[in-house]
Amino acid sequence: MNETFLAGLAIGVGASGLVAWLIMRKRDAKARRRLGQVRDELEAAQVTLKQAALEHTAAEALVESLPAPLYLVDVNLRVLRGNAAGTSLIGKDLNGREFSDGFRQPELLTTVAQAITDGKSLSMRLELPVPVERAYLVQVEPVKQDAASEFEETEDGGVPAALIMMLDITPVLRTEQLRADFVANVSHELRTPLTSLIGFIETLRGPARDDMEAQARFLGIMQEQADRMYRLIADLLSLSRIEMEEHSVPRGRVDLPLIAQKVSDGLAIKARDRNMKVVIEAPANLPPVAGDEDQLTQVLQNLIDNALKYGEQNTDVHVRAAVNGEMVELSVRDHGQGIPREHLPRLTERFYRVDAARSREMGGTGLGLAIVKHIVNRHRGKLTITSKPSYGSTFTISFPVWKK
Repeated sequence: MNETFLAGLAIGVGASGLVAWLIMRKRDAKARRRLGQVRDELEAAQVTLKQAALEHTAAEALVESLPAPLYLVDVNLRVLRGNAAGTSLIGKDLNGREFSDGFRQPELLTTVAQAITDGKSLSMRLELPVPVERAYLVQVEPVKQDAASEFEETEDGGVPAALIMMLDITPVLRTEQLRADFVANVSHELRTPLTSLIGFIETLRGPARDDMEAQARFLGIMQEQADRMYRLIADLLSLSRIEMEEHSVPRGRVDLPLIAQKVSDGLAIKARDRNMKVVIEAPANLPPVAGDEDQLTQVLQNLIDNALKYGEQNTDVHVRAAVNGEMVELSVRDHGQGIPREHLPRLTERFYRVDAARSREMGGTGLGLAIVKHIVNRHRGKLTITSKPSYGSTFTISFPVWKK
């Protein structure tokens, strides 16, 4: 009996242990599965965090690389985020500071505040006079709370913000002004000779109908005015063609000293009339430049002709060529009255003249140096002007060396 009991007890205990073991094993398997799930969830969360970090980094890099100044401000006009262009615009970092620390224009501050209050996009034009006068189109966009929290949550947790973007429109305004000035200048330049022609025609048909001496004199003046209009129209057409081709770099092989000699020969009569000479100095091994021969001839024609016009009589015009690194430089120097410093930056503007009356008297159209500038730009070259009153002027052009 005791043995049977003991045997049954042993079997019962063994069965209970087996059941307990099976239960524990089942629980361990479930725990391991759960642990695996947690590990997978953690790995997925890490991937998501990495992706979010990458996206945030990319967004930051994008904001920093934008060429337009950008600011995010809260309802109190405190700057939550500003990009590098914004810092460069005013010369200081506004992050964490009042927007008015950088911009004190009342109209701008009022526009930003109104956009935040009304929740509507607003725009305005802003002109900054210093350090260089610039004009900006300011776009103010209200930002919702969740968008604002991507950068920095506002103190009360729910106040909307505003994104301020400034687009530099100075080049557009300058282009419009140049176009308006161009039309006005062309109208003026053509109106003057046309008025003279009309007046002389009326005189020839009326009081001077039978006055042969007056007719001869008036017809000579009319010829001069007609020639002036022809030169102006020819220069306008030339300038238009050059501007159309300015994007294409010429690849021809051009010998600058040879062109200078040809131009000098063509202007020999003008030089002799003023008792002047064109002296050309160039090394024998000077390399050719990459360019369009006709256009470079036009450049030297303008520069040497100007030197003969504005140089003092009985002086020489010096044309010198030399190599400077990968460029060939050619300078044209006269010994005239020189040009005051304040006029130098504007000499290549269309119709700009230091002495308008003298220029017209000498047959100038006011477009010669503008043509030179655009041709030099097309050749990816450089134009430098130096001058000193009473010591003459030097115009230096440089072009890349021609390569096979």
